[in-house]
Amino acid sequence: MKKSLSILSIVFFIGFTSMVSAQTMPTMPTKIKVPSVSDASITQMQTLFETPDVQTKVKEQLLGNKDLRDTTINFLKNNPETTKQITSAIAKNPTAKNKVMEYILKNPELTKTAMNFIKNNPEILKKVMGLIGM
Repeated sequence: MKKSLSILSIVFFIGFTSMVSAQTMPTMPTKIKVPSVSDASITQMQTLFETPDVQTKVKEQLLGNKDLRDTTINFLKNNPETTKQITSAIAKNPTAKNKVMEYILKNPELTKTAMNFIKNNPEILKKVMGLIGM
């Protein structure tokens, strides 16, 4: 009787441990994404971009941020509709890109083209919105 009880308890123990080890615990995802301002949809950013306050801040960044300024000038220089005007401005100020950007911002047509370039390029739009704190 003692033998059968000990054999039964061993069988029960082995069965119980195999049953427990066969079950898996659910795991939490290793990456938890924290929502941030940069997760806002491009459409929302584009809508916000149209406000006068944001437009003013973007123009300030166009004058103050070298990367943004140079990227925008290069776009306008390579754009068939604006090439002539931009190359003329660059010829007058070959070493002063701030002067070229001032010329662009004084010209409503060029300003509109530059703003549309920023608005319609998600990478640049995200960067600009981050620069102005949006």
